[in-house]
Amino acid sequence: MRRVAALVALALLAGCGSERGAIDAGGRVVGDNLTLYSSLPDPATGVGRDMVDAQKLAISQAGGRIGKLGINFVSVDEGSIGAEQPRAVAARAAEDVIRDPQVMGVVGALRSDTAMTSLPLYNAAGILLVSPGAGYPGFTEPIAPGEPEYWYPSADQTFARVIGDDAAQAPFLLDAARRAGGGGRVAVEAEAGKVTDALVAALQQADADDPRVRLVSDSAGADAVIYAGNDLRSAAGVAQSLAGESPQAALVFPDELTRAGLAERLTGAARRRAVLVSSAPEPGSTDELREFEQAFAATFGHAPDPYAVLAWRAGGRVLEAIRAAGSRANLRRVVVERYMALEPVETGFTAYRVQRGGRRAYLHGL
Repeated sequence: MRRVAALVALALLAGCGSERGAIDAGGRVVGDNLTLYSSLPDPATGVGRDMVDAQKLAISQAGGRIGKLGINFVSVDEGSIGAEQPRAVAARAAEDVIRDPQVMGVVGALRSDTAMTSLPLYNAAGILLVSPGAGYPGFTEPIAPGEPEYWYPSADQTFARVIGDDAAQAPFLLDAARRAGGGGRVAVEAEAGKVTDALVAALQQADADDPRVRLVSDSAGADAVIYAGNDLRSAAGVAQSLAGESPQAALVFPDELTRAGLAERLTGAARRRAVLVSSAPEPGSTDELREFEQAFAATFGHAPDPYAVLAWRAGGRVLEAIRAAGSRANLRRVVVERYMALEPVETGFTAYRVQRGGRRAYLHGL
């Protein structure tokens, strides 16, 4: 059904009056310039702005060119966090990208729910999509019937991540809950939905594999509670309730809520109990990261948000794939193939508490 929907959507894009029709099935970029796109939420402020600037930095560090090809950059808005109809906004952003005959790749689909709309559209067009945030494992693994093929109407994979998926995040969430809560009894408060169902299933599998943890049904008797979901308002409300009902339990939140700024929405009591899991590394924790942070600060005048390095890596790997394509770097299919042939990115997760003044205290040894 999604294969048909994606192809119909592309047909509509091609026939709605633009001078430039939608790209279909890859093809080639004509001319001496390629365009890399960023499709992120709120790209003009906060973490979104820093992730956009990080991609600009990657292109600048490459000299703005690869071989004979100039590299252009365009940012489109994937929709504000918490706004209504996020999938409709993501579809419009994909429309803008697919109409551009110079597009070579996209860093975006930051959230799993919006990726469910944009991924099939980009795939049908043969455009490389690299996500620094969409953790739903069904995009790349057989989680539900027909997956991951369900997301690829072209029958070729054109999607990759620079983070671990939610199956990789689940054991880290459990370990963070065990460590922060001081015991192994962990409850899960879950929203409804396909993405959350997959995370809960991954938590159950991780629980079965870890004898130190036991999932319990009653949060009142738990040492820690993991919130599985991506709705900021709901997560903040549940956290406030749990801070009163289970005042001794640690409250553990997944990457997508951390990146969306949940900590700023928590009450004081909930924030004191909160542990925020993140796919972003601890600032200054590696030589590569320190070099990136120094270059970013020198270019943009302030320290980058911790998530910015993920966009920098994503953009850099797209540039690496273009470079690897050599004389065929103007062919989208070849660039996709070269990207998929790159060594996998090894990414982990971090966890921290927010202390007075907003300082982050990272939990080490997880």
